[in-house]
Amino acid sequence: MAQNLKSMKVSEVMTRSVVCTCPNTSAHDILKKLNSSNISGMLVVEDNTVIGLVSGSDILQLSIQGKNLKSPLSQEFMTRNVITAEQDSSVPSVMKALIDNQINRLPIIHQGKLVGIVTRHDLLKCIFDTTPEFTLIS
Repeated sequence: MAQNLKSMKVSEVMTRSVVCTCPNTSAHDILKKLNSSNISGMLVVEDNTVIGLVSGSDILQLSIQGKNLKSPLSQEFMTRNVITAEQDSSVPSVMKALIDNQINRLPIIHQGKLVGIVTRHDLLKCIFDTTPEFTLIS
């Protein structure tokens, strides 16, 4: 891994403007927001604290079950106990967390409050931007 990548903090690569929803948002409204924002999942927050996560897979599951998407609220189908990382976490540790937990996005917090999000795409871009041409990542 490029030396400067090893020393980078996730706060340097995270997205600070996070698309979120609240616990009482309908699946239909979440689907609209996912589509309009061109994202595949979003955090459920309350008082700027992450309480859950909803993804396109959750919406697909509701559809397979034949649910009317206007009635289930995010708090009813969101993933709870969301894995997070502190803003001063190293980029390599966040990469490892995404891989080990087979997740695509990781909320970034500071003192328990949401300050950003990092995705696999963000980290791949970081590797591309910090790895000199023809250097192998070890």
